[in-house]
Amino acid sequence: MCQKGTASACDGSCLELSAADMVWWSNVFKTLGDPVRLQLLTQLAERSGAEAAVHELADVGVSLATVSHHLKRLRCIGLIESRRDGRLVYYRLSVGVRAALMQILHQRSQVNVQ
Repeated sequence: MCQKGTASACDGSCLELSAADMVWWSNVFKTLGDPVRLQLLTQLAERSGAEAAVHELADVGVSLATVSHHLKRLRCIGLIESRRDGRLVYYRLSVGVRAALMQILHQRSQVNVQ
């Protein structure tokens, strides 16, 4: 992505996406458009790669079943990964997602939005 104030200005080519990429990004934005899913993703990001079971992420104002549903949506688009151990399922961010999320949040803090 292009950044303001960088030595090399974007000529627009950095924003060219294939049709498949547009569909994928559209699904990512739809998925992250839900505040609960975004909160779950940031909770996992705060763990710096450590895993968490559903009950450890349940403090988002919805039932455990709803948390599980939201985590499944995040997993289906590849933002998080899961591992089953007996009856528990553990979740963690997929490789590279934490860095991308932190970069986006940092970028947001650099932009004056009124």
